[in-house]
Amino acid sequence: MFNQSPYSPEQEEQRLAALYSYDILGDGLEHELDNLVKLAAQIANVPIAYVSFVDRDSVILKSAVGVEAEHRKLPRTVTICQYTMMADHIFLMPDVRQEPELSSHPLVNSDAHIRFYASAPLKDSEGFALGCLCLLDVQPRSLNEHQLEALSTLAVQVVAQLALKRKNAQLEAQTKRFDEFVDIFTVSPEIHCILDRNGAILFINDAVTSLLQYTVEETIGQSMWDYCLREDVDRTVYAIEDGLRSGEKQFSIDFRLVSKYNQVKWMGWNMVAKDNRWYCYGRDITESKKVENELTQLSFVASKVNNGVVINDANNNAIWVNDAFEKITGFTLEEVKGKPLGDLIRGPETDWSLIEKARQLTQQKQSFTVDILAYRKDKQPIWLSIYNTVVLNDEGKVETEVEIIIDITEKKKAEEELQVLSLVASKTNTGVTISNEKGEITWINDALESLIGYSLAELSGKMLGDVLSTPETDKELILKSRKKANNKQAYTIEVLAHKKDGTPIWLSVANTPIINANGQLERQVELIYDITQRKQVEREMVEAREQALQLSEAKEMFLSVMSHEIRTPLNAVIGMTHLLLENEPKDSQIDDLNILKFSGENLLNIINDILDFTKIETGNLQLEALPFDLHTLCVDIVNSLQVAAGKKGNQLLLTYDDKIPEPLLGDKTRLYQIVMNLLGNAIKFTDHGKVEFTLKLKQQTPDEALIYFEVADNGIGIPKEKQSYIFETFTQARTDISRKYGGTGLGLAITKKLIKLYQSEIEVQSVEGKGTVFCFEISFKLLEQPEKVQVPHALPSLFTGKHILVVDDNEVNILIAKRFLSKWGLDIDFASNGEEAIRKIMDNTYDLVFMDIRMPGIDGFDTTRIVREIPGAYYKNLPIIALTASTLHNENMKFRDCGMNGHVLKPFNPEEIKQVLHNFLKK
Repeated sequence: MFNQSPYSPEQEEQRLAALYSYDILGDGLEHELDNLVKLAAQIANVPIAYVSFVDRDSVILKSAVGVEAEHRKLPRTVTICQYTMMADHIFLMPDVRQEPELSSHPLVNSDAHIRFYASAPLKDSEGFALGCLCLLDVQPRSLNEHQLEALSTLAVQVVAQLALKRKNAQLEAQTKRFDEFVDIFTVSPEIHCILDRNGAILFINDAVTSLLQYTVEETIGQSMWDYCLREDVDRTVYAIEDGLRSGEKQFSIDFRLVSKYNQVKWMGWNMVAKDNRWYCYGRDITESKKVENELTQLSFVASKVNNGVVINDANNNAIWVNDAFEKITGFTLEEVKGKPLGDLIRGPETDWSLIEKARQLTQQKQSFTVDILAYRKDKQPIWLSIYNTVVLNDEGKVETEVEIIIDITEKKKAEEELQVLSLVASKTNTGVTISNEKGEITWINDALESLIGYSLAELSGKMLGDVLSTPETDKELILKSRKKANNKQAYTIEVLAHKKDGTPIWLSVANTPIINANGQLERQVELIYDITQRKQVEREMVEAREQALQLSEAKEMFLSVMSHEIRTPLNAVIGMTHLLLENEPKDSQIDDLNILKFSGENLLNIINDILDFTKIETGNLQLEALPFDLHTLCVDIVNSLQVAAGKKGNQLLLTYDDKIPEPLLGDKTRLYQIVMNLLGNAIKFTDHGKVEFTLKLKQQTPDEALIYFEVADNGIGIPKEKQSYIFETFTQARTDISRKYGGTGLGLAITKKLIKLYQSEIEVQSVEGKGTVFCFEISFKLLEQPEKVQVPHALPSLFTGKHILVVDDNEVNILIAKRFLSKWGLDIDFASNGEEAIRKIMDNTYDLVFMDIRMPGIDGFDTTRIVREIPGAYYKNLPIIALTASTLHNENMKFRDCGMNGHVLKPFNPEEIKQVLHNFLKK
């Protein structure tokens, strides 16, 4: 028991905290326990009694009987009570010498010769041991049951006395604190009051007299709302009731009170609802409201100005900015609110020392002006001029800062430019002038004098434009430039002038106005360059462009004429061949006529290739975007080539992906031309082999479909070294190709360029002697709402009773047209020129007109235009179809512009003419 404490270090700290809470170790408890200790000594009939309290390192004896004053504080190590206080009952030793554990204890061996020891533990309500009520004697002794019970009762009373003392101390502290609060409320310059739930005043401090001139006695029992400005009552009561319905118990609200002498004061109230009471605190905010109103007016004005305005609090944090500030810096109020402005607008090259110095001036209550390189929100550098005004409160402390911010970037640029000019102007090869605000020269550099021959003395006080002008100079341009300079606007002009010796010279003049701090034009700086050589080059380029345009027009005219001149005789050859084949020729003539037909059509294909290639080269060929059925087109192409393939002993196959959507938007004619060229070549260069045409869907989106095309054969192939230039014009893979197989060498060149118009490329893979594969991909648009592609109607063989006018100056064309059209039951009339056509159209009623384009006198375009201008629905609606041998793009536009309804290309294709007749005459 006497060797170790049952408490852990943590528990010992808790016990000591409980002991210290009673405040009994000092001089605060000397006599409260005396009677209890004396009574304990009398009950046990012992000479020594005391109450011990066990501290961290010592034991303090209180209310001791029979103990000298110098022995009332003992080291903890020489005491027994540090162990006996842990017991749950009275510790009793009738003769300590008989206890083996205490035989060597200092208490036994001391000069006091203690023989009897008894202690009752003192434990508080939480079970912490504080010390003991101890009884000692120099004689062995024993205690009876009544004495032990009395000693336990006294120990309980000691602890109760301690608790009572602590409670009294707490009450005294609370009473003192309450008195202090009452004193604070009483003398506070703000109103403190307690209201009942209806607003009646239960308590109010003396501030009601200084603020509202009412005495405390006059206000007690009165309703708070009796003193509230009438127009604020409803608003305030509604706000409080609405908050209470939402579960709020605490309110911050402003409303006005009326003093005894009808003075209105704004009061800021904090109100807390508790136990059917309102605890209220109100302070006079009349001056703050005035300032707030002034700031509102100021913010309204500030929001309308073009300069940035920033209002900071006393800590240099932004609390408000106007719209102009956001335009200048890019920062919004939300982004700058509560932050120092300098931290936001700083950047890599910002002079931070200027910002620090400005903040020091603010702390010293001094306003300042500073120009600083800042950075916008988008990190763009910007020069700002900041005018700071410090606003002090009634106590002389900084309350707010108002900063006016002006964007001076342009001004800084002008200053920097002027500085640079001042450094280099005297050395540069560029002519430089400095003029006053009127444009009168005050200085020129040596380079300008060398350039124009005039010295500063000759130019001083004069305007340069007046000195250097010639009769050819654009004086209006100079006057406009001077107006810009007077309006503080920079300008650059190019003007023809003359040197002092009369030599003409082109000058580029760049004028920069210099603005002073008051926004006034102070001077002008001009940089002057000699651009005579550049002007000469520009003039030559313009002349070259005009020549190129003339050549292009001549080329187009040549193509149009050649197309017309070549196709016109071909029309006769091919047309007559068709007629002869339809007129039941002799068997011996059929082969000759077929050879004639093949040769004419082959010649037409060669001409078409040349014209198509030329149109692509000149940019006159454009792709159409019309609905078409790709599958039908491919089937028709393959079927049309089966005879040619069969003659070569080839097998022609089509592999078509069923996933390809139908219909597609594209240029059916040009796609037909691409595929026909590739398949025709494959058949031409393959003998007794196989030609495969494959189409696959590579990719599809809601708007487009990407189609893969492949033409493969196992024919003669293309040498690897030749594959790089087979797409060049008039080029064959071998020198004997044209002689052996025919062709112009334009087919693949045209095919490649047509595919390029589709934004794609053609690829070739080939092994000589084993075959060739051509492939490409084309992206086609899809119809938003798929429309059914119209299938050509079966054309009637006769158009009985329809009256047709054919206008053509070529007798052969008229003969062929007559032979074709009369076979179909049409009533035909003819005109050989435009004047005759107009007369016949006015004198007769026709159902359709075939109009030749190139005729002597009035051509087909003007003839059609004249017919359309004649009043009457007949002349406006009469179908007029162009007969043309030209395929130029600009003529297609002319067809529409002059009022033609369509065109038929010479040489005539009987089936195409049938289709045209059906489309217009069926109506």
